[in-house]
Amino acid sequence: MIETRAKVVETGMGVALVEAEQQAGCGHCDSTKGCGKSSMSKLFCTKPRRFEVIDPIGKKVGDEVWIGVQDGALLKSSIAVYVVPMSTFMIGALLGNAYGGDAFSALGGLIGLLLGFYVSRRYSASNRGNIRFQPYILR
Repeated sequence: MIETRAKVVETGMGVALVEAEQQAGCGHCDSTKGCGKSSMSKLFCTKPRRFEVIDPIGKKVGDEVWIGVQDGALLKSSIAVYVVPMSTFMIGALLGNAYGGDAFSALGGLIGLLLGFYVSRRYSASNRGNIRFQPYILR
């Protein structure tokens, strides 16, 4: 299970809007020997992230909570968003190249990429209400 700490900023019917601070990967961002990822993320991500989570406990505004997502949900979502469009892009480009050269390769790649985005979007829409893919308050 993937977990992070957040603060409840709004509550509703069985859901809560939480605010989670962006965290550094390794914890060395304050040291001078760190990689500098935190400095780069501060340039582009200055606001805390807000998102809606399922609230089976009934927390109140201002409460510190731990939110979690099932292990397989992040992997499956990543595959749907990244691997599927890239795979269909490569397959389309290879088929286009085999059919008629560079122009067909570019066209096949574009068609494959669009097909991959379509499949990814359909997968996402079909799992929108699936509880296994939704973050929720643990404690």
